[in-house]
Amino acid sequence: MNNSAASGQMGDSAASQRRAAGAILMMYRRRLTLIRVLDGLLRPLGWLTRPGITPEIQEIRSALILEQGNLGDIVMHAPFLRSLRARLPNARIAMMGKSSVRSFLLEQGLADEFIPVRAPWVDNRGVLGTRYIPVSPIWLKFFGEMLRLRSRRFDLAFALSGKTDIRHNLMLWLTGARRRVGFGYAGGGFLLTDDLSPDLSDPNETALTLQLLKHLNILPVGCADLLYVPLEDHEFAAKFLYGAGVKNGDLLVGVHPGARVRTRQWGGDRFRDVARQIMERYGAKILWFTDPAQPSVNSPHGNFIPVALPLRQFLALLSCCQMLVCNDSGPMHLAAGLGVPVVAVFGPTQPEWFSPVGNRHEIVIRRDVWCRPCVDQCIYPEPYCLSLISVDQVVQAVFQKIDRLSFAARNGVSIS
Repeated sequence: MNNSAASGQMGDSAASQRRAAGAILMMYRRRLTLIRVLDGLLRPLGWLTRPGITPEIQEIRSALILEQGNLGDIVMHAPFLRSLRARLPNARIAMMGKSSVRSFLLEQGLADEFIPVRAPWVDNRGVLGTRYIPVSPIWLKFFGEMLRLRSRRFDLAFALSGKTDIRHNLMLWLTGARRRVGFGYAGGGFLLTDDLSPDLSDPNETALTLQLLKHLNILPVGCADLLYVPLEDHEFAAKFLYGAGVKNGDLLVGVHPGARVRTRQWGGDRFRDVARQIMERYGAKILWFTDPAQPSVNSPHGNFIPVALPLRQFLALLSCCQMLVCNDSGPMHLAAGLGVPVVAVFGPTQPEWFSPVGNRHEIVIRRDVWCRPCVDQCIYPEPYCLSLISVDQVVQAVFQKIDRLSFAARNGVSIS
């Protein structure tokens, strides 16, 4: 390749990286200055580190996945994890992330091993001043954990988020993995062995992470049956529903009014209004899901069936529903992973980035609110992007979805 052609390719790559940052880094705009500073400070690591021969996919015996998110993030990345497992059936796949997802990840068979390493910048126990001081106790513990991880010399490593930045790429470099695949549009591309420019035709988290596999010529598996419900949990659900008076043939609709973040909570009273109208129009049975740690929050009134159970039993009952009505939340993604259609109310986040897996879902959103997406950093006394969504809007979306599902069931057709 001549110098002008090489220079042209480098220029195209740099332009692609800039376009990617402009398209999907709006949520990080307050951090862009910090990213640029870190990029300059850490660049010598790329000069000092000479990459060895990176292993081909058929040579991979161990793979490490960096995922610092919550349950919803794990479900969005389940297609990636299932596809990687299908291509590397004999490799040991480990995931590094928050301890809160450990049981779910291992029970679902999404990884062989879980390594609890929490990045300092997502440690809620710290304050801003300690999260970004490399000699603070949080960072010293983090570096110690990464050094222990480095000694294992993984063959392959990924930062499993389409919204990665230089901090995640630094974590990959610290692992010492022989091949490090990720996106460098938000800095730190020099810390990767495979620095990719994302295809922005579909900026959804699931689609972006599958691009990492496409780079390695790994085909995605289908999205059906992403999550697994054991037989004993199905039996529990059957007994629970029988005891609650739910019969075969009843329309069973789940409603989950909660969300981990306050700015994503549309409101329990509004969800109750929606549930009552579903019951009145269709004679449906309503499962009213709440967090077992806060059973009194958004407690139901009326003829709803209250459910406040641990995760496994929650999944079993959720899998029995014909639909879930909820916020943009972890339960939304869990329902999608079980193949349950969702009607979700979105506020401060971007559905193009974080919509549930699959195409059977409906999103209710106000796109005319200028300040969204803010990613939960609301500048107003309340998130108007949510409070401006009326009960009638959600009810209309739910009724339309139920009618389409009923039509499909009667005629034996599959619809989105």
